[in-house]
Amino acid sequence: MISREDIQTLAELARLEVSEEETASLQKDISNILDYVGHVSAVSSAEGEKDPGLNRNVLRRDVPRGESDPLADTREQLLEALPKREGDYNVVRKIIQKDE
Repeated sequence: MISREDIQTLAELARLEVSEEETASLQKDISNILDYVGHVSAVSSAEGEKDPGLNRNVLRRDVPRGESDPLADTREQLLEALPKREGDYNVVRKIIQKDE
């Protein structure tokens, strides 16, 4: 069972004011919750449940595109349509200024 001191510590960490009556009630409730969590954990590990974090990657692999890229022409057309560019980058007006 969780102690009264633990309940007071939790209340302080949560910045709550807890009366003695509430402390007794919380002590019982939190103990029941912790017992239930312990029971669920024991059942889960007893059944050998698979860790949900072991899912395989369902996304495609990143593959670099070469000259055979079907979007290469479209990309170049977009870059050529830019009003101002440096290499493969669009040049825009600076909009962020430092306060002095």
